Amino acid sequence: MDYRDTWLWQRAFVQSRQDATQSEQQYFQERYFSMREKAAALVGRIQADMPTMTVHDVSHLDSLWEMGSILAREKVDLNPPEAFVFGGAILLHDAAMTVAAYPNGLAGLKETLAWKDSYARISMTAQEASGDSPSDQLIEELATADALRIMHAPQAEKLPSMSWKSSVGTDEFLIDDPEIRNFYGPKIGQLAHSHWWPIARVEDDLANDLGPLGGRTGNRIDLTKIACLLRTSDAMHIDRRRAPAFLRKLLNPQGVSSQHWAFQERMAVPFVDEEALVYTAAPPFDLSLAEAWWLAYDALVQVDKELRSVDHLLQKRSTGRLNANRVRGIDGPRELAKFVETIGWVPVDSTVRVSDVPKIVSTLGGRKLYGNEPAAALRELIQNASDAVAVRRKLQQRSQTWGQVTIGLEKRDHETWLVVEDTGVGMSPNVLTGPLIDFGNSFWRSPLAAQEFPGIQASGLTVRGKFGIGFFSIFMLGKKVSVTSRRYDKASDSARTLEFQHGLASRPVLYETDPQDYPIDGGTRVSVCLDKDPTLTGGLLHPSKYGEATPLLYLAASIAPNLDVDLVVKEGDSEECVVRPRDWLTLAESRFFARLSAAALKDKDARADDHSRLRILTRDGQIYGRAMIETARFGSGGRGCITVGGLRARNIGYISGLLAGREITAARNDALALVPLDVLSMWATEQADLISQTLIGDEGKARGAQTILACGGSIGDLPIARLNGDWLSTSELIEFLSSREQLDVYFGSVDYDADLEVHPKEFESSFEEDSQILFVPNEYAGYGPINLLEFFSEATKTELPSNLEEFVRSVIENAWAPWRSDENVVVGSVNGSEIFREVIRFEKDAESAA
Repeated sequence: MDYRDTWLWQRAFVQSRQDATQSEQQYFQERYFSMREKAAALVGRIQADMPTMTVHDVSHLDSLWEMGSILAREKVDLNPPEAFVFGGAILLHDAAMTVAAYPNGLAGLKETLAWKDSYARISMTAQEASGDSPSDQLIEELATADALRIMHAPQAEKLPSMSWKSSVGTDEFLIDDPEIRNFYGPKIGQLAHSHWWPIARVEDDLANDLGPLGGRTGNRIDLTKIACLLRTSDAMHIDRRRAPAFLRKLLNPQGVSSQHWAFQERMAVPFVDEEALVYTAAPPFDLSLAEAWWLAYDALVQVDKELRSVDHLLQKRSTGRLNANRVRGIDGPRELAKFVETIGWVPVDSTVRVSDVPKIVSTLGGRKLYGNEPAAALRELIQNASDAVAVRRKLQQRSQTWGQVTIGLEKRDHETWLVVEDTGVGMSPNVLTGPLIDFGNSFWRSPLAAQEFPGIQASGLTVRGKFGIGFFSIFMLGKKVSVTSRRYDKASDSARTLEFQHGLASRPVLYETDPQDYPIDGGTRVSVCLDKDPTLTGGLLHPSKYGEATPLLYLAASIAPNLDVDLVVKEGDSEECVVRPRDWLTLAESRFFARLSAAALKDKDARADDHSRLRILTRDGQIYGRAMIETARFGSGGRGCITVGGLRARNIGYISGLLAGREITAARNDALALVPLDVLSMWATEQADLISQTLIGDEGKARGAQTILACGGSIGDLPIARLNGDWLSTSELIEFLSSREQLDVYFGSVDYDADLEVHPKEFESSFEEDSQILFVPNEYAGYGPINLLEFFSEATKTELPSNLEEFVRSVIENAWAPWRSDENVVVGSVNGSEIFREVIRFEKDAESAA
C-alpha cells in the first residue's frame, strides 16, 4: 500500500476537515514531501553501515503510516500539523543508524563517548572470551555498529537542526522551511528519540501539547498521542517487506541476523480482531527454522508489551485509545503457533531456567564459592567500594589519593552490624534494583554503565569487579542487609535504600532514605546484621577455632594491604586510617610485615638482618611488588601474598612481602603474580647477594637458594648441598668433585618410612646422616617441594635449573659427564640402626676422567 493511501494520511491531508482548510492540508503535505525526499537519501545509507540489519530504508518508514492506520482507524485522528510531526518523527526515528547522520561522519562518531565505550567493551569482552585480541578493524566495525544502535535514538533528536554542507558550500537541512524547522523541528526530534524511552518518560516529558503555529494553523499538537502511535507502529512492523528474499541472498547475513531475516520474510501484515493484533505467517516454520520462530515469538512479546503500556497510558489520559491493546496468542508459545504456524515440531517453552534463584545465588555466591571464610565477604565489599571511588576519581578528575572506604562494627539493639561505606560514585535506583542484584552480570562491563557514566569504559580505568557475584557474598555474614546509595552528582534527597529483611529468601524493598542517613558526600553504605558474634569462633574476626580473635583494625589492613584508597576503620568514636594509597612502598619493614600478617607490631618482628632485604620490584615506573626471599624453616608464615587491585588473593610460602597479580578464580582466592620474569630474575639475584651478607645459618641460606633458583635468579656462592654435616657452595662442590670419581646423592629430606625397629619420634630426633652421602634439600619444612611455577603468569625459565636438584645435577654433569644409576644404600642411622634409601649414584665418565 502506498503511504498516501493510508487512513491516517487521507484523514489528515486529503479528506475534508472541520478543523483545517484545504490550503493548510496542502501546506503541511508539501513540507512533508520535501522532508521525506531528503530523509530517504539519509536512511538509504543505513544498509551500507549496518549491512546485516533488516530493511530500514524509506520503504520501512512509509510502511509505518500503514501500521499506524491499522491501529488508529476510526479511533485516533491526526490533524494536518500532527500528521506532519508524526511523519517527521517516522522519518527520523531510525535515521541516525548511519555514520552520515553525524558531523564529520565516521570520524565524528568515533569521537563520541558511546563509540569509545563500545570499542573498549567489545575489545575487553572478545579478549576475555578467546584469550586473543581480535583485529583492530574487526573491533572498529563491531564498535561502530554497536554505537550506531545505542546512539541512533538520542542522535535522532539532533537531526532536525543539523546541517550538511552542499557542494557549493551552503547549509542543507532535512527541513528546508526555517519557520517549520524552528517551530516543529525540536518536537519532531524529541518524538523520534522517544521511541526508545520507557513509557513512564513519555508520560512525564511529553505531557503538554504544543500550541498552534500562528499564521499557519489553529491546530495544536498532542505529543503523547503521536509518541504512542510512533512506538507501537514501529514495534509492530515486522512483516516480509523488511526482509526481501532476494536482498537476503545478496547480503547473506549470518548468525542471529540471519534468523531475524528468516522469520521476518515469512510474516504477513498484521490485522486487528476484537482489540487484538493478529500475526500470521506463511509458509510455516519447519524444524530448521525453530530458532527463527523463537525470535518471532520474542519480537511479538515486545509488540504486546508496547501495546499494553500505550493502552494503559491512553486510558489514564482519557483520550482516544488504539484499536489493539495486545497481541493474540502471546500468552504462550503453543498458543502463538496457532497463528504463526510451525510444521514438524511444536514450540514448548523449555528455556533453561532456575526455579530457585535464592538457592543458586546463595550456593554459588556464598560458602560454596568462598569456602568457610567470612573475611571473603569483607574483601568483596572493600573491592566494590574502592571501585566506586576509582570511578569517581576518573569522572571528576580527582587525584589518585582522593577518596575513602570506611569499615566499622556498630551495636544496634543488641545486634552487631558490619558497615562498609565509600565516597564513590553511588548508584541510581536503576542500578540498585538492576545490576547490583543481577547475579553473574557485572555492572561495569554492561552497556548500562556507559549510559550511567558515559566515557568510563573508554577511559582505560580498570575496575576489579567483573564477575557480578561479589555483592552476594555478604549473605554469608547475615540475612538482614541494607544498601543506601546516593549518586555523587545528585541532590541529597535522591538517596535510596535497598533492604533485605530475610536474606535471599525475601524480596528486597526500595525506599526513600531518611535524611539523617544520607551519605553526606555521595557514595554507598552497605550494612549487614551479623548472624554470629564476630569475636566468637566462626565469626568474622575469629573464623578458626585456633588462636584468638583478630581486631578489625588488623584484619582490614591484611585484607587490603596495598589498596589505593584510604581505608579507615571506625571503632566506637575513634577512627584510624590503616591503609593509605602507596604507603606500602615506604612503610617501615616491621610495620609492613605486621600489616601483612594481621598482627600488632611486636619488637620481635623488627629483625634488621631479615627485613633489610626488602626490595621493590619495578621497571620503567611500573611497580610489581615489594618483597624479600624467605629463609625461615617454615616459610613466610603468612607474611607473603599476591594481591589483586590491592586486595589479598593468595598467600605465598617462600616469599615475604607482596606481589601484584591478577585473579584466576571468580572467588578471587587465587591469583598469578604479574611481575615479568626478567624483573623477577634480577630481584632474585640481588636477594642472593643480600642473603650471603646476613648472619643467617647455612641451612637458611640454602633454603633461600632454592627460592632464588625457582625465580630464575643466580645464587652466587650460597650453600647448596650438605656433606658430612658441612654445607658446600657451588665452587666448593666443584672443588670436591675434582678429587672424586663416584658420588651418591640424596635429593630432598630423609623422612620416616616405617623403618624397622625405629620409632617415628626416635627417627625425628636421632637421625644422623651418612658422611659419604651428599644431601641436597629441595623443600621447606611443612611446604614440600618448592614449585613457584604456580605463582606466576609467565612460566619460569626452562633453560636454567629451577631448583637445587636440577642445579646440583647440572654441576655434577658439567664436571664429570657422568654415568647415573639408582642405588639403595645406607643414607644414615638412628641409634645404630641403619636407614636405607634410594640415591642417585654418579660415576665420572672415563673420558672425562682422562
